[in-house]
Amino acid sequence: MLLLNFNLPIAISVIVCLRYKYLEYYSKMFSWINQSRVVYILSNLFVLPATLIPSFDFISNISFVVSFFFLIKTNLMILILLCLVFIIKNNSNYRFKLLLNLKGEEISKSDYECVYLYAWCTLLRYALIGFAANQIFLFF
Repeated sequence: MLLLNFNLPIAISVIVCLRYKYLEYYSKMFSWINQSRVVYILSNLFVLPATLIPSFDFISNISFVVSFFFLIKTNLMILILLCLVFIIKNNSNYRFKLLLNLKGEEISKSDYECVYLYAWCTLLRYALIGFAANQIFLFF
């Protein structure tokens, strides 16, 4: 059980770093994904709980604070990973808001780039909530 709890955040960090660092490379290499209706529909289904829950971003920020205080004395490496996920989430959320202002609210609802970026932000929010749930479970 302890091995699973330790390796899960590391696996998430590897996915986050790869996604963030090689975004342009993968978008050129797999350009068919950008036009795939299946990925578009799955992205919309993935973000559905986040759109239905009011102030979901605030909940993920509170989860960051909870995880931060639980990890400050126990595991510095996971704490650094948690801070990295939080910084990437805020950066992605800022870029999403800029894209939303650039394209407009009506066009962005059906735009591939907006949907994928919002799905990425939602994945990072889910990761922060997962960190907090994991730390609360380990504490009690």
